[in-house]
Amino acid sequence: MKKLFAVALILVCAELVCAQKIAEVKQTAPSTPAPRECLTTFRDFFNYLQKTEPGIIRDEQAQKRWLTQDLRKALAQKLATFSSPADDPDYPSNNTFIGSWDQPSTYAIVSSRRYGKRAVIDVLYKWGPKTNYPGDERTTSFIFLLEDGAWKLDDIYTFRGEFVQAESLNQYLRSK
Repeated sequence: MKKLFAVALILVCAELVCAQKIAEVKQTAPSTPAPRECLTTFRDFFNYLQKTEPGIIRDEQAQKRWLTQDLRKALAQKLATFSSPADDPDYPSNNTFIGSWDQPSTYAIVSSRRYGKRAVIDVLYKWGPKTNYPGDERTTSFIFLLEDGAWKLDDIYTFRGEFVQAESLNQYLRSK
């Protein structure tokens, strides 16, 4: 009888624990726009990506300047999976960081926000008539971390669109 009572008590306690809801609390530290330094870093990095050479893939100085240690490690992991980069169309390039092999015609920073040491810059890409995606629009979020006193790219999230699936750059670089 004692064993049955103990089992019943355990089940009741387990049900109470599972039935607890996650409480919503008032936001104590609202987000603020990304700092000017972070926006400048984004613009400098984005301008760099639009050049063919030097490429971020081989330019270790640029990697250290613009990418977090974690993203550099993920990039190195991805590069290690290729045996012959020249023959593989999926080999990473500057366009990997833009999120499209066919570069958009325009981009606009549509929003930014900061949460402590993290900042997110939302970018809207648009493709013009003489591209492979005429009329397409795509939102991409560039996620920066304040690392070693500088804003560095930690991830890029591409939202699902007509010609692209939703994807995290960091996750893609870690996949084999």
